[in-house]
Amino acid sequence: MDNANRSKKADAILKQVEQKNGGKLTVFLGAAPGVGKTYAMLAAARERQQADVDTVIGLVETHGRSDTGEMASGFEQLALKETNYRGTSLSEFDIDAALERKPELILVDELAHTNVPGSRNKRRYQDIEELLNDGIDVYTTVNIQHMASVNDLVLQMTGVRVKETVPDHFVDEAFEIRFIDLPPATLIERLQQGKVYLPEYARSALSSFFSSSNLTALRELAMKKALERVDASMLKELSVDHESGLGIYMDKLLVLVSANSDHRYLIRVGRQIAERRQIPWAVVWVDTGTTRSPEKSQILELNLSLAKELGAQTKILKGPTTFSVVADFIKENAVCTVLVGAGNKKRFKWWRKRLYHQLIDLDLPVEVTVFPERASQKKDKSHRLNLIKLSSLGDISGYLQGTLWVALASLLAVILQNFLNVGNLVLVYTLAIIVVGLKSGSRPAIYTATLSFLSFNFLLTEPKYTFTVYSQDDVTTLIFLTIIGLICGPAASRIRHQFILLKQANNYAETLRELAQELAVVNDEKQMWHRLLRLLNRSTKVECSIAVKADESDFEFINDAPITDHKLTDAAVRWSFKNKAQAGANTETLSSAPVTSFPVVVDDSVIAVALIPTASDEPDKESLNTSIILAMLNQASGSWRRIKLSSDLESARVKTEVEQLRSALLSSVSHDLKSPLSAMMGAAESLKLLDGKLPEEDRVELMDTIISESQRLDSYIQNLLDMTRLGHGSLKIERDWVSVDDIIGSATRRLRRYWPSTKVSIDRSDEVPLLYVHAALIEQAIFNILENAAKYSPDDSPIFVEVWKRNTNCIIAIEDSGPGIPEDQRDKIFDMFYIVSDGDKKKQNTGMGLAICKGMIGAHGGDVAAMPARGCNGTRFEISLPLKYGTNEKEDE
Repeated sequence: MDNANRSKKADAILKQVEQKNGGKLTVFLGAAPGVGKTYAMLAAARERQQADVDTVIGLVETHGRSDTGEMASGFEQLALKETNYRGTSLSEFDIDAALERKPELILVDELAHTNVPGSRNKRRYQDIEELLNDGIDVYTTVNIQHMASVNDLVLQMTGVRVKETVPDHFVDEAFEIRFIDLPPATLIERLQQGKVYLPEYARSALSSFFSSSNLTALRELAMKKALERVDASMLKELSVDHESGLGIYMDKLLVLVSANSDHRYLIRVGRQIAERRQIPWAVVWVDTGTTRSPEKSQILELNLSLAKELGAQTKILKGPTTFSVVADFIKENAVCTVLVGAGNKKRFKWWRKRLYHQLIDLDLPVEVTVFPERASQKKDKSHRLNLIKLSSLGDISGYLQGTLWVALASLLAVILQNFLNVGNLVLVYTLAIIVVGLKSGSRPAIYTATLSFLSFNFLLTEPKYTFTVYSQDDVTTLIFLTIIGLICGPAASRIRHQFILLKQANNYAETLRELAQELAVVNDEKQMWHRLLRLLNRSTKVECSIAVKADESDFEFINDAPITDHKLTDAAVRWSFKNKAQAGANTETLSSAPVTSFPVVVDDSVIAVALIPTASDEPDKESLNTSIILAMLNQASGSWRRIKLSSDLESARVKTEVEQLRSALLSSVSHDLKSPLSAMMGAAESLKLLDGKLPEEDRVELMDTIISESQRLDSYIQNLLDMTRLGHGSLKIERDWVSVDDIIGSATRRLRRYWPSTKVSIDRSDEVPLLYVHAALIEQAIFNILENAAKYSPDDSPIFVEVWKRNTNCIIAIEDSGPGIPEDQRDKIFDMFYIVSDGDKKKQNTGMGLAICKGMIGAHGGDVAAMPARGCNGTRFEISLPLKYGTNEKEDE
């Protein structure tokens, strides 16, 4: 099996697993109202209830039908939520009550319903989506005319534009679709009998929507939808069961849309083609840098929103021309089918081929489907098209600027005509044309060229102040002025467009580059969020905020003060955390919120939510900011993953070292503790058995043995405990200001208890510094080095201790007169259980003292090193402790 087939099989299996994990959606699909969808849903729910499934009614519309009301009477019904809208009390499905009740199965009628403004979700299918995500099975109903992809077909067949639609992908992902059918004649009979609508509404419906031809066409659409569902299920099973031997060839569909035309009809056709062929599809718009009017921006937003709603992958590409960008996209993505609108022939560019002609001439194995707009759709939106045609001429200010520049050029030319010949004055007008082309675009530039021609003819050619030309040279000059104007104006416009694209791309790339540099050096999660927030504020020009999870049920803001205390903001954040999707302003969930919440998703879980307040009303700026925001959050998720991985690796390393430490400790205990225990037990047993028979001198010696060996055992146990605490990371550094004299004095007094014959010589500098340290730990470290020196030094040789200040460090040097440490072993002596050669032939040693010393000094930000003694023999240990370590730490805290 090749990689592509394995990938398809994995995706199919993953979809099946996701369906099993969430709630199951069952859709009762009908061709029109009155076919019995609600009754069939209640009947099916009755069967589930009899099988001991916890079933409740969230909302069921009986429309006054007695049989439907009787069928619904045997179920528990959740109370509806009363909402006040414009002085009217309206009943709505209570999503919060349903989530709190959490039955196994809930019935929610009218899938395509639009909720009352101010509700958490704009549409009822979004409420149902929340129920499914919470693991609740849902039964619902919908008519075929409410499917988004057939909206244009329904308009063409019935002459009625259905306003409430449901995304096709939501129904496609349902666990089961049950087609509820009724012949058109029977449905009309039910309508006439008043079983569907009240009599006054029934007569109106029969004369318009419920005609026999309309019902037949709708019935055919519903049947096709049910059959396509069967085909899709079969293909999904074949994708999972690849061994069946039936290969599936996956085509790719590309739908091209424009900001100049409402291409929603084209997107719906693309959805039908993709669904029929069961292929992936994408909707692409090419940004050539042309300035868009608010009307065009709104149309583009509607096109892309519908594409996302219908389940398409949307892309915004940038380039100088639509054809060049689309051609590259087709080649890079191996697109096999392109769906494009017919478009309008440009009157002023009659020589230029239409886009679909250019794609056909591309000489690639691609199917180009041209789908013209239907007449009924043109009538439906004629007022919008008029606005588009008006705005297609360009910004009116561009034409005003062209008029002004021609007026200035004419004034300058009239002044200069006494000094220059007429041919040179053409350059003045050419300059005006280029300036207008750079500032306002090609159409205002062509207008400026035409106006320049007329002004030049009227003011500067003989006879003046008429449009008549006598001189052949003047005719030539006018012709050249027109040609230069028509060439330079559009050329300047193209340069302007490319400059705008380059500027946007540079801003986009620079923002992401700076963010990547900022996040690359961050190793702390909180610091990462602060840097991301700073760049978000600068990029969006508004005060943003980031919410991170404090625990499973609550969150906290990264910045000191949240951007708003609005209740809807809190609701939007919680919804994004739960549903891994955007909410708030410019979305269909909690659209009344003053912010838009963007979840930061890592490995299918939300780690944070970015809150962007509603800023400018400029669509271009908002669109650009949205793309930058999503890219920045994507980088932040990668950085968070890196920080988490680094932390996990460090934890794993520490755990490994702890395990090694524990193993070494256990293997050492049996040998190192056996000797003092044996000596103590032998001395105690002798005292017990020979009590009264031993001389006083022997009794004292045995008691001294017990005391000295118990002290030795206590030292071993203390070392074991200290080393274990260091290995587990539970050693707490409780600092305080203390004199280094006190620490050294306490360590030497402890040494005399165990090594009374050892002499310690202390040499202090005039200025003895204060240390901000854990006094007991530093004392233990110094004592371990002193004890090590006492073990290996001759009995009559002293141990030298020096203390002085070096820059911002306190240096404590301890030097003995022992045999010394070979150069190749000076670094190893600080390892656990490492003992210098012949060390075990001296006095007993565990090899832990110096390792503990290094750990305790290192925990204070200091260091310890071994070096040759200044005399002939022996070893010198130098401890370095920072004098400002404690002060800096306080400042950091």
